[in-house]
Amino acid sequence: MKIRATVELIDYLGGNKQKRKRELISISHDLSPRRGEPSALVRRVAIVLAYAHWEGFVKDAARAYVRLVSHKSRSLRSLTLSFQALACRQELTIAQAATRRIQPHLAVVKRFIEDLESSCHINPDSAIDTESNLTAEVFENICHCIGIDYKGNWAAQGPFIDDMFRNRCDVAHGELFTPEAKYSKETIQFSIHAIDRFSTEIENAAVVEAFLRCQAQQA
Repeated sequence: MKIRATVELIDYLGGNKQKRKRELISISHDLSPRRGEPSALVRRVAIVLAYAHWEGFVKDAARAYVRLVSHKSRSLRSLTLSFQALACRQELTIAQAATRRIQPHLAVVKRFIEDLESSCHINPDSAIDTESNLTAEVFENICHCIGIDYKGNWAAQGPFIDDMFRNRCDVAHGELFTPEAKYSKETIQFSIHAIDRFSTEIENAAVVEAFLRCQAQQA
């Protein structure tokens, strides 16, 4: 998948979240009080799907944004610190493991001194990793990677994110756990609203080119 322009990113995010929200809304209807007390199966499935679509969208949206930034072919110097770190992650990882050999360390120094004006490529798959467990800590790291303000915009939801993750694991791993209907409904509503919110934050960042140092300094 190629994301070459902001409009392509916005279209991609719109299509991706529409498919996810359609399924979440369908489950939400099954949890409606007007349909009577929802079955244990519906309540359990709701948590699994709420988490799955939240995790899936975060991964897809963040990687799509990285693809856009990488396609821009901006110089390393022009990018914000987070994207500079992503661009140099491979060299940094190799240098970290090299305790005696200086060559990997020279590659890092060269990148930041001699290659600042060269355009850089960022691999979105290695740059964004949900680690199979999108806890609040993992989500915070993804936000830092792409320049989203986790502390100001998401920290308050951290405990709920972790709680939803733990309950999803209980269900997915075969625990005979049946949540209250109210809680299942809350996870679905969180996922719907959080997907919209995260999408908007990435769209806004792309529109104002928040990945550029000059733009970040003006904000």
